[in-house]
Amino acid sequence: MSGSISLNGWSRNYQTQLKQFLNETHQIYHIDHRTASQSANTQLSTQLDSTIARLQTAPLPDSTIIATLYDIAVKLSENGLYNATIEYTKLARRFLQDNFPEQIAQKETRVNLALIQASAYQALGMSTPAINLYFNSLEETKKYHMDAMTAIIYNNLGSSLQRQKEYAQADTFFNKAIQINEARKDKQKLFVNYNNLAVTYAKQNNHDKALEYAFLALHQLESKKDKDMIMLMQQSIASIYLNRNEPLLALKIIQEVEKYQKEKGQNRFLIYTYRLLSQIYRHLNRNEEALTALQKAKQQADICHSEKDQVGLLNSFAEIYAEKREFGKAYDCLSSAVAIKDSLSEIENKYQFANIEEMYLTGQKRNLHEALAARQAQKRNTVIYTLLGIIIASLLAALLRNRATSARKRAAKEESWQKSYHKFDIELREKEQEKAQLEQRIAAQKEQLLQQEKEMTSLSIQSVQNENYIEKLNEEMKKLLLEINVKESEKRKHIKEIISKINQYNAKNGWDEFRFRFENVHDSFFQKLSERYPDLTTNDKHLCALLRLGLSTKEIASITFKEVRSIESGRNRLRKKLGLPEKEDLVKFLSEF
Repeated sequence: MSGSISLNGWSRNYQTQLKQFLNETHQIYHIDHRTASQSANTQLSTQLDSTIARLQTAPLPDSTIIATLYDIAVKLSENGLYNATIEYTKLARRFLQDNFPEQIAQKETRVNLALIQASAYQALGMSTPAINLYFNSLEETKKYHMDAMTAIIYNNLGSSLQRQKEYAQADTFFNKAIQINEARKDKQKLFVNYNNLAVTYAKQNNHDKALEYAFLALHQLESKKDKDMIMLMQQSIASIYLNRNEPLLALKIIQEVEKYQKEKGQNRFLIYTYRLLSQIYRHLNRNEEALTALQKAKQQADICHSEKDQVGLLNSFAEIYAEKREFGKAYDCLSSAVAIKDSLSEIENKYQFANIEEMYLTGQKRNLHEALAARQAQKRNTVIYTLLGIIIASLLAALLRNRATSARKRAAKEESWQKSYHKFDIELREKEQEKAQLEQRIAAQKEQLLQQEKEMTSLSIQSVQNENYIEKLNEEMKKLLLEINVKESEKRKHIKEIISKINQYNAKNGWDEFRFRFENVHDSFFQKLSERYPDLTTNDKHLCALLRLGLSTKEIASITFKEVRSIESGRNRLRKKLGLPEKEDLVKFLSEF
């Protein structure tokens, strides 16, 4: 049983191996302790010393020993001691294999230790050993049917390949993880898988697919429990909408995210939120608002002491100032960004050098102890440290060469920026000339359109006037028909024929011709009006059209052969149907259609 004390757990051989393992663990930690802060180092040292003492003094159940070995790896990793993490996990996996070979808990812990080791390699920028570890662990999880662990490894493999831009392979591994997690109904893991797929497709500019997987990821979260993560996903979705050229939708989403994060005081999240908001405003040609959003992002970066974010923000400031042709400000921002970036690169180089040095120190010191125990030879000790000094000197030389190369590249980049500014200025002048020419053409087209509208108005008015005149004539003929004696059948027949011809002419012409001519200038006017106000009568629409032409009440009365009072009543009824207040200009309102 996993909770029992192992029968061989306190044999002499086991005791010897445990003692050696714990001594080596202690040595590994003390070589790598320099990268931790003093307070964190003291606290971690106390915890590890306590753990080691507990393992040495009393017989413990196998499950407790295995769990304790895993906890040590977690503590080292969480404190950023990646070299110590790598060396310790190698040692711990070997110790578990030698002393607890048959226990499933040992096998699961070995896989977990491998994942921690792979994560440490990636933190040091060493992807190849991390991927090799994932593939080796995958064989073990499949062999012992550890489905949950298999899904985690598939996901981690996908992430590693995604960073190397191997998107097709990354997609394959993410989908394998999804198949397992869907069968297990593990929504938390599914969220991670779908989100990683969304990132993969976003990096390939396949925004439809990215959006599909982003919503699938969002669907795995619980509205109350996972509110912070939901807002971060909404942030990602807004970014995808912006890349899909839907800035207004992106703006609506990111404003909701901003409101939530401000209420929660999430300063670090707000850096990216404001930066994305600035990008959206730039897309909408609202550069002043974009500048304001960037300033808010910089305030949050200052609060969080995030120099890395400052570099991206300063570059964004430079782009906006360049668009506004404020090249001095743009250049100052770029210079500041380069200075901060160089400073960060120098720190990172020093950190990488320290990590490389510590990796060599860790391995070489362990080898040194083994050699001293075997031979007690002072000469070997001298050779080892001499070699180590040569390696460190070589690395220092390489770093210095790298720094010199970076300086040359920076100078070349600044020169490139100057050329780009000059080219941009020339292009801008050309664009301004094109704009002036386009404005002239637009003015000419407007003048032509105005002339056409005048001609159309004249012809349309004449057409309507003719129709109304014919209609009035028709009514007079009908009255005349009623006045003629019934016995005078020939006259009545003749008048009826005249009325019929008048009706036929009126049916073919009049308002239909007016509508045709009117919509040649005011496209789809009647359709738009009917869609918005379906209850309008034909007469209402005719009155709307005449008003749209800018005719006065008297002019409309004259054209339609009606009294001015009748037209004014029609205008009042129309205003009510359109729901317009008294102060609103009816003609101006109709000009919007």
